[in-house]
Amino acid sequence: MAKTRSPEYPAISLKEAIDRVKLVYDKDYQNRLPKKVIAEHMGYKGLSGASLPIISALTKYGLLEGRGDETRVSDLAVALIAHPPGTPERTTALHTASSLPELFAELDSKFPNGKASDQALRSYLLTSKFIPGAADAAIRAYRDTKQLVEAESEGYIEPEKKPEMPPMTPNTHQSGGGKPPFTPPPITAKPGMLQEVFNLEEGPVTLMFPASMSEDSFQDLSDRIEIVLRGLKRRAIGQRVTRDALAGIQEALNQPNVAQVPFMITQPQKEALRTKGFDDDQIANMTPEKAHQLLGILPPLPYSK
Repeated sequence: MAKTRSPEYPAISLKEAIDRVKLVYDKDYQNRLPKKVIAEHMGYKGLSGASLPIISALTKYGLLEGRGDETRVSDLAVALIAHPPGTPERTTALHTASSLPELFAELDSKFPNGKASDQALRSYLLTSKFIPGAADAAIRAYRDTKQLVEAESEGYIEPEKKPEMPPMTPNTHQSGGGKPPFTPPPITAKPGMLQEVFNLEEGPVTLMFPASMSEDSFQDLSDRIEIVLRGLKRRAIGQRVTRDALAGIQEALNQPNVAQVPFMITQPQKEALRTKGFDDDQIANMTPEKAHQLLGILPPLPYSK
């Protein structure tokens, strides 16, 4: 006789699911991973009878997306991780995640707002082909999820709106009635420093750095830029900052200024040097200025070979 199986349901509550998916995000962000690696990030030895129901629950809440080796932490999960409890972004994400499991949506329809006794829920699930143990687990996950959403929704207080400033009167010499363009205050680089300004749709980005840096200092600068970009990407979740803008920042930071002394060798430039016969050790010991000369980005010095 075939073994009786209960209908699909999340094996854990939404709170537990958020804790589990955070373990994955902390180790691999939103990289696409095999499910075996996801299980290992959550503390399991691999895919098993213990880890598979948890991965399934995370998928039902919309915290994981994709299939097989292309599974990743979803944007919805990042919104729950990035925003603290009580914020409108997290509250909205909680409502979304809690309504995604089909069983929970069915229970909400049958018992509005979950207003029913455990006995009533259990009777309904048993008549819906649940075995007793699975019915109890499903009720527990449903109750805990509803409590989490209600607790955080009640704790959210809408911030007081600041009084609106009266509109500025446009200058008489400006043509048309449009908003005057934003002009950032000038920033003058100090002696011995170089400056790059990148204009984005949201405003200017200014990068100031020493004209001459040691290899260790350059690596430190590169690491710090990467950290800043990661933080910016996390804060961008739930806000209207496009991925193209983030990519524009990264691309702009990687572009050398040919009118000034170059201070870095980009990855594409390293690949180009390898095609010219230079090995990794030679490239590592090469100054950015020398690399740019070899690639024809800068003219060679009269004495250079």
